[in-house]
Order: sequence, then C-alpha cells, then structure tokens
Amino acid sequence: MTSRQHSQRPRGSSLLLVLWAIMLMSFAIIGLVRHLDSHLDDSIIAAKQFRARHLLQSARTLADHPAISRGDPLLHQQLSPTESYQVTISSEGVRLAVNQLATSGTQRRFASRLFESWGLDAKAARSLTDAIADWIDADATPRTHGAELDAYLPLDHPDFPHNRPFSNLDDLLLVRDFSLVDHLQPDWRRWFTLFGDGSIDLHLAPPDLLAILFDVTIPEVSRFTTARLGPDGIDVSIDDPAFSSIKEVRALLDVPEPNFKEVAPILTLHHPVRRTECLATVGNLERRLTVLQGPGIYLVREE
Repeated sequence: MTSRQHSQRPRGSSLLLVLWAIMLMSFAIIGLVRHLDSHLDDSIIAAKQFRARHLLQSARTLADHPAISRGDPLLHQQLSPTESYQVTISSEGVRLAVNQLATSGTQRRFASRLFESWGLDAKAARSLTDAIADWIDADATPRTHGAELDAYLPLDHPDFPHNRPFSNLDDLLLVRDFSLVDHLQPDWRRWFTLFGDGSIDLHLAPPDLLAILFDVTIPEVSRFTTARLGPDGIDVSIDDPAFSSIKEVRALLDVPEPNFKEVAPILTLHHPVRRTECLATVGNLERRLTVLQGPGIYLVREE
C-alpha cells in the first residue's frame, strides 16, 4: 500500500464527519426556525386578538353614546385596509318571545304560523307549539296537542318536561319533535328570544317576520316596510323615520282588519330590550360582542 492511499483514508473519514456535522446543524437550525416561527405566529395572533378586543370596546362605547342613533355612519368604520368595526343596534322585538307561549294564545298562533312557514304541516306546527308551552308551564296536564311526562317516558326521558321557562335556547332541542325544526331551519335561533315582554318592534321587525305575524303575504306589508326605509331606500340608515303611533303604522299596512286586531296587543314602537352587536375585524380575525340591555337585563357575550 502506498503512502498516497494511507493519506486518502483519514481525509475521506474527516469529510464524512464534516458532512454529518453539517446535516446535524441543519436539523438543529430547522428546528429552531420552526420553534421561532411558532412563537412568532402566536405573538401575531395575540396582537390581533388584543387589537380586536380594543376595537370591540371602542365600538361598544360609541354605540352607548346618547348622541348616536341607529344607522349613524360612525357605527360602520374602515379604520385601515386591515381593520374595521361594525355596530348594529336593534332590539329583541324582532324575535318571537318563546317563554311567552305558555301564557299567550297570540304568541302560540304566531309560533305555529312560523313553524308552518318553515315547512311543518299545520298539525305538526300546532303540536310542537303546544309541546313547547307544556315544557314551560308548571302543571302536568298536557294541552290538546301538547306533551307532558307521558309523552317523554317512551323516549327514555322521565325527567321531561322541565316545567319552567327556558334559560337557554338550545334547550328547545329537548322538546318533543323540535328536531324537525332544527332540520328544516338550521338558523332557527335567530328567530327566538328569551328576553323582553313578547312585543314585536314595528320599527325593526323584518318583512318576512311581519308577514308571518299578520298571517299575510310580504306584499301586504311592503308599503309599510318601504316607507320605513326613508328617502334613501336603505335599511337602517340615518334618515329612517320614527313612527309616532301604531295608528300611523296601521295606515300603511295593507292587512285585513281581523288579522291586525289579533296581534295589535303585542305591537310596539319602543321595545324595552335593546340589542347591540359589534363586529371587529383585524386582518383575517373576527371578534363579536353582543350586549342586551333592558329592565332587569344586562348581558354581555363576546366570541
């Protein structure tokens, strides 16, 4: 073996060790970079969350100012290409007060028509409405089409119904056959409220809800809902008129008198429970804040 061959072996081994060292260093650097990237992403998300919450609180403070009214342009602001907030001021009078079904025949008829509009037949709608009322009332006597204990025993629910008002809308899913509604109308929650006196806010209730309430078609309420938009024709804007009396509204509704009289007791122009919904956007992050305020009610939910 020549001296040249002897000298090549250590050099080859050294080169191999150097390559291994470089590879190990590369793995270490890659791991470090990933670790730093992960922490950087967490920091960016935390900063966005903080900024979004700051925007929500600013929007909420603005909405509570006495000089700000529904539809004010200040309630919708694009602060930068990546940051904005929107505030919607409404009331619980644009929803059916589900806990009123146990005591109000008007509300029960309203609920039955609502369920029919979602695809239930008349019998199923009445049955579900009575079942909800039976869930709320304190007695154990079922209504004509309702459901008390005997209706739930075959379903392995000996503790149903609860015989008290709902404290969570999701509990409606426990009522017999309410799953039909959940299937036909997945966004049913936005149609119900647990708060307020059960009155319907004529300034804010959407046309489809008014049509169901009066048991008419949407064209029969459209003259009123168009007048409600104000001169600019835009829903919820600064020029929307404030009606001074139910009589003034009645003159604009092309609704048969018996239909109007049936629900007149639950109509209002000033609902007692105000709903403020704030949406803050920071980049691709969205945060929401909902505030309910009224007599004996102050609820704040952030998500």
